Amino acid sequence: MGAYLRRMKAKLGPPAATTATAHKIAVLFYTLVRRQVEYDETIWATRNAEHQKRLEFHLKRDAKRLGYRVIPLEEATA
Repeated sequence: MGAYLRRMKAKLGPPAATTATAHKIAVLFYTLVRRQVEYDETIWATRNAEHQKRLEFHLKRDAKRLGYRVIPLEEATA
């Protein structure tokens, strides 16, 4: 949730980001209570991994558009 709040602060500003995050928490809580299921952290881990992949894809695409190439540190040192 912290990463979501920081992304929304950058995108919407602090007041709107707080409201958006509170709404997200309320929807999550309501869903958990209504469906009577336990909170599963793996869902958020999966979503965070997908978000990271999208960020990397957009970074590589923008770099290519500008005539650069992005090389991960692991490959550069090997």
